Amino acid sequence: AVNEEMQLDPTVRAVGGWRGPLAPDRESEEYVLALQVIQAAQVMAREALASEDVLDRDWMPDNSALRALLGAGEAHQAESICTLAKACQVQLEAQPSLVRASVPAKVFGDIHGQFRDVLLLFAEFGFPFHCGGDIQTMSYVFNGDFVDRGHHQLEVVCLLFALKAMYPSHVFLIRGNHEFRDMSELPTEDAFQHHLRRRLPSTWRSVYDAVHATFDWLPFGALVGSRVLVVHGGLGDGSWGLRDLEKVQRPLQETGAGFLLDVVWSDPSDSDHVMWKGVHENPDRGDCKIHMFGPDVTEKFCNREQVNLVIRSHQYVPQGYKVMHGGHMITLFSARNYTGEDDNDGALLLLAPDLNGHLRVHAKRLAAMPLPDEDLVGLLDSSGNFIGDRESAWARPWASSLPTMPRVNWTQMRTNCGSCLQFLQTG
Repeated sequence: AVNEEMQLDPTVRAVGGWRGPLAPDRESEEYVLALQVIQAAQVMAREALASEDVLDRDWMPDNSALRALLGAGEAHQAESICTLAKACQVQLEAQPSLVRASVPAKVFGDIHGQFRDVLLLFAEFGFPFHCGGDIQTMSYVFNGDFVDRGHHQLEVVCLLFALKAMYPSHVFLIRGNHEFRDMSELPTEDAFQHHLRRRLPSTWRSVYDAVHATFDWLPFGALVGSRVLVVHGGLGDGSWGLRDLEKVQRPLQETGAGFLLDVVWSDPSDSDHVMWKGVHENPDRGDCKIHMFGPDVTEKFCNREQVNLVIRSHQYVPQGYKVMHGGHMITLFSARNYTGEDDNDGALLLLAPDLNGHLRVHAKRLAAMPLPDEDLVGLLDSSGNFIGDRESAWARPWASSLPTMPRVNWTQMRTNCGSCLQFLQTG
């Protein structure tokens, strides 16, 4: 029975609630915009998978990818990004700083603005959409470092914010060390603030403020299937626990010097050898407050907090993922050919129960593109053809032996020579 005087909160939907109780209504501006972005990304993913493979840095330059997602015009694009940011922030404010994700689930590592790699992972292993995708039966966890360094940082932000706004109960965005202003404002050309100033020269400030206002509400961890903890950096000294994550007050602009600094910045020792046990200063991070921790710290943390596995990102690894610390920790990185200069694979992890109810971890990899010889970088396109000033190319000492150089099809090379390349990569 329903009391005649009782009125339901209009923001709480009782029908079609699988997306989440606060998911935007289908007639709302936020829904229409998020749908537009997701549908456009789905088309771009299919086209990327069907076309010749290229690095993200060489794909859809000059804001063409952003126009495909949002339409043309800087003012319109800026307004749309701010709308997506606010819609995402509404969902983040309603969820705790340690979110719970059901299984099956896909977990993604660092993206760093390499939008094409995300689309390829979606195209290969399932797209998060309710039309032709798997979002109704799958959780998606994105483990931080969405921006900085890559060539399509804005596109990554738009798609992730659209997914979170559209599917708040199925998509979870975790905060990394690059979702803080001190990293975005570094004086480098690939930092997020510089990226915005270059791509949205008239409206960058409003977009920057809106995006970081949303970042300030990102959770710091996800508990997947009640047994797998996902955090961006690591455990640090391991003295904190899940309840400490739950108690984090947001919005938060800085980590401070407490345990959150380790949650987003710390690294595991790269060996299970006894000499790396315990907690140490982390020389690679340049801050004595950021720790490196050994397998004993991980084992003790897992036993105390009753989790089986910790998935973290924060460091690129050759195969896109690396099992560590006796199987209790996995490092995960999703941006292949990191910054266009490394030959690492990208990966995601699929967490799914088997027929006996045991949670299994399945790694799904996106193979790295073979990089051309360093002497040819800037002289050849992805097909092996000379670009730019051909005469200056022949002026090089070794160039006289190259006039009959055949065309190189990197996609075909990856397919036919994958095992050889993998052997060379791993030794």
